Amino acid sequence: MKTMSPLLFILYFMARYPWRVAAGLSLSIAGTLLGFVFPGLTQWFLDDIIPNGDISRIFPAAALALGAMLLRQIFFSLRTLTNNAIELRMTYDLRSQLHDKIQHLPLKWFDRQTTGDILMRMASDVPATQRIVLDGIDQTLPAILQILMTAGFMFWVHPKLALVTLLPVPFIAAGGWINARWVSPRAENARESAGGLNSLLHDNIAGIRQIKSYTLEPEKQRDFDRSSTEYRHHQTRLQRAWALYGPSMGFLGDIGLILLVGFGAYWCVKKDITIGQLTQFLMLIGMLYEPISRLHGLSTSFLGGLISGKRVFEILDMSGAEDLVSGDHPEKVEGEIRFENVSFCYDESRPILSNIDLVVPAYQTVAIVGATGAGKSTLFQLLTRLYDPTAGEIYLDGKPIQQLNKAGLRDAIGYVTQESYLFNQTIRENLLIGKPDATEEELWHSLRRACAADFVERLDGQLDATVGERGGRLSGGEKQRISIARAFLKNAPVLLLDEATSAVDTKSEKLIQQAVDELRQNRTCLVIAHRLSTIKNAHCIYVMRQGEVIAQGTHEELLESSDYYAELARLSFTVEKTTG
Repeated sequence: MKTMSPLLFILYFMARYPWRVAAGLSLSIAGTLLGFVFPGLTQWFLDDIIPNGDISRIFPAAALALGAMLLRQIFFSLRTLTNNAIELRMTYDLRSQLHDKIQHLPLKWFDRQTTGDILMRMASDVPATQRIVLDGIDQTLPAILQILMTAGFMFWVHPKLALVTLLPVPFIAAGGWINARWVSPRAENARESAGGLNSLLHDNIAGIRQIKSYTLEPEKQRDFDRSSTEYRHHQTRLQRAWALYGPSMGFLGDIGLILLVGFGAYWCVKKDITIGQLTQFLMLIGMLYEPISRLHGLSTSFLGGLISGKRVFEILDMSGAEDLVSGDHPEKVEGEIRFENVSFCYDESRPILSNIDLVVPAYQTVAIVGATGAGKSTLFQLLTRLYDPTAGEIYLDGKPIQQLNKAGLRDAIGYVTQESYLFNQTIRENLLIGKPDATEEELWHSLRRACAADFVERLDGQLDATVGERGGRLSGGEKQRISIARAFLKNAPVLLLDEATSAVDTKSEKLIQQAVDELRQNRTCLVIAHRLSTIKNAHCIYVMRQGEVIAQGTHEELLESSDYYAELARLSFTVEKTTG
């Protein structure tokens, strides 16, 4: 794939449907051949039937023409159905393949991409890419076949008149090649600017609450107008190119018609050609230049499809996709975790973690504390292999996690992230992510343990209530409790809680803490928290600052040995006392 151009890859992709493609082409050829029946019958009428007064042949000839036209339309109808089936199937397969690829790309790729651009590749570039296939099978190849067959038929009827009529065709072909070289960069710029506009629009819609809260409407409108102006500029340059190209090609086609009429009339007067043959040529020239004109119009979508194909295949060609199944599958996880001299950075200019040594004994709870940006959440992302460390090693039950397959590793970990995310589905569907075969009783039990059953019972539809986009129909605390219930339902041997109670009130936090205390009795629990009540009962606490572990011990030990922890604890106590 890496050595293929987008066009070659599309042709390669089409090879998956050989019988459908062959059927479409066969119907196109048959329909094109039937198109020559009427010009041939017209020449027969003018040169034979009418001059000889042979009335008996008029109705059979007309019936033959009618049958050919009917059969041709039937073939075109079947061709349309066949090609549409190819189009829909290819769109489905290509979009599915692209989605699967995106799902398996590492998080580092998403860190450098905008959501709007990814959505545009899925929703817009894939259909534009498959238009090449549809236009190629349904329009381009039949048009080329019609041009070649018409030209051949014209040379068979009258070689000299055919040669004169076809004189503009090489210039039209050269104009098409020049236009493709000229328009392609303009079309690509227009496509990229459309992606930027789409990304900005997505950000504005996703952040509409922040925009309204800070009255940013005028600033965001200016940003949108600026991006929209850039898109309009590129589109204007593209349309100007088409405005020059279309009439130029049309004029060359008109030259061919004038040459045909002029030389045809001359040779007709000289008795070198019959009236019937000249009329036949006048009909054939329409069959010649109509597909040429169609190809001019198709070149717009064709170039756009190639550019979209390039954007799609950029992703499909990417290496480094996550392999979820390679490696050893952890059969029974006790939960002993060790970080040995682990360092990590997103890029060389941004060191996040430096020489982290950390031990979490099996079936114990370890808390990690520190100011925002200390690197606490990054530890969880490394443990779940959302990222891999740049140095050092992480062990699970004494085995490097690099040797474990990611699917098995993540199945062994229940992870409640700092930002609770719910899919735009029902509460039931969001919970079943933790355990797809969970019973109704298990779902409600997990909700009760997460202090979420009461508010779910009040919802219209209860478990079948839709939570809205990003859980927008629920409050922040309700979303977080659903997320916690999902982790409880998973019942994994290792539990990661990243600020799991940050968005709940004190009463709910105490109830959730009781559930966590119960849950951690038979599993390893790693907790990130700012609240003193959440961490003071941990078996061990690690204190982080600026990507390094600066202290460790129990709550009482750290109060004595670490001024930094004592300050964090004092601030946490003050906050809890105030909120309480």
